[in-house]
Amino acid sequence: MSIDMSKLASGAAYGASAGTIANGLLTRLSPDEWSAVGVLAGILVALLTLGINWYYKRKATLAQIKALQRWPTTPDLTED
Repeated sequence: MSIDMSKLASGAAYGASAGTIANGLLTRLSPDEWSAVGVLAGILVALLTLGINWYYKRKATLAQIKALQRWPTTPDLTED
């Protein structure tokens, strides 16, 4: 098993480039600004989760209603 040096060099160059970009992005904002970003991202994720949960709960409820409408009603056993 031989190591292809061009692939190794390319990987190292891409890794260094990604590290430089990440460092630039992370140092652009102060810690207080990152806290605000975290709070806003948390609120956004919570709202997204709420919307997805509402969609699938509504879909399940409509499917249950449709299934109940297909079944014939049971006879009332209390009538004489």
